[in-house]
Amino acid sequence: MLMHPSLFLFYLSLVLSIFLIISANSWFIIWVGLEMNLIFFIPLMLSKTNKYSSEAGIKYFLVQAFTSVLIISSSLILSESYLAVEYVLLSAIFLKTGSAPFHQWLPSLVEGLSWSCLMILFILQKVSPLLLISFLLKEALNYSLVYTVIIACAVIGSIGGLMSVSLRKIMAYSSISHMSWVLSSMLLSNFGWVSYYAMYSLVLICTLSVFNSMKMYTINQLTLSSVKSRLVSGISLLSLGGLPPFTGFVPKFMVSVSLLQTKTYFIFLVLLMGTFLSLFFYLRLVLVSVVLSSSNMVFKSNFELKKSKMVFNVMGPVIPSLAFLFW
Repeated sequence: MLMHPSLFLFYLSLVLSIFLIISANSWFIIWVGLEMNLIFFIPLMLSKTNKYSSEAGIKYFLVQAFTSVLIISSSLILSESYLAVEYVLLSAIFLKTGSAPFHQWLPSLVEGLSWSCLMILFILQKVSPLLLISFLLKEALNYSLVYTVIIACAVIGSIGGLMSVSLRKIMAYSSISHMSWVLSSMLLSNFGWVSYYAMYSLVLICTLSVFNSMKMYTINQLTLSSVKSRLVSGISLLSLGGLPPFTGFVPKFMVSVSLLQTKTYFIFLVLLMGTFLSLFFYLRLVLVSVVLSSSNMVFKSNFELKKSKMVFNVMGPVIPSLAFLFW
């Protein structure tokens, strides 16, 4: 399928807007970069094959426009150092990333997007807000809100994935769950959260690429794929859940060691419990794809055996008669 020439311009402008936000030295330039990022991403969301893409585009526009208003209005009076203004600014950025408890728009949005758009939404669209959060976390006054968001992301992201059947919603709640680890590593060091986010992005790209190549959108479609596809998707999901010895375990282990060294035991326990719940629905996907596919093969073999027995029972009395007739 050929890509329209305008899509290349949108992708290039999307990346340039991220670099503009990274290199900005004022909140006005940051706001301009965020608006450019919004304008260039919405055309990539629209699709003729998905009837929910227009609805998803409108939802995304309204949410991001609301957050942009909060950011530009709170940044105008940020020089007064009001604590409430800082909380409003941080809350607006958390809403832009889809972090819990500001996550309600994200699971309802993903059903209208393709896997390629979800890669951009889960990876590229979170780079700029995460950089802004890391800049704002230099003051200790904002840590209480960040701790609340970390706990909410760990709990809601893991529980929400258990109650979902759609693979796109499961990946959305997985992204919310991983935000708790990214924010926890952000409290420790800049290198920690950048390395964690880079490895998470690599694993997520591999997982979504597998789903995109196989055109899978529900759990039931996992059982209809080939053995090779089920194996690759299973390894990618277990790596995304952080199960050792897969790649996704390494960044979580690094963050866990750093949290124990800084004696933040409560955050570590919350993240650990959230990871156990997340691993449960990842293992559920893998086991469903393996067990149901094997049960389908057993059912087909039993059906073929019963069919052959039925044919033998019907044709058994006929064969001697035909042999006597021709004899």
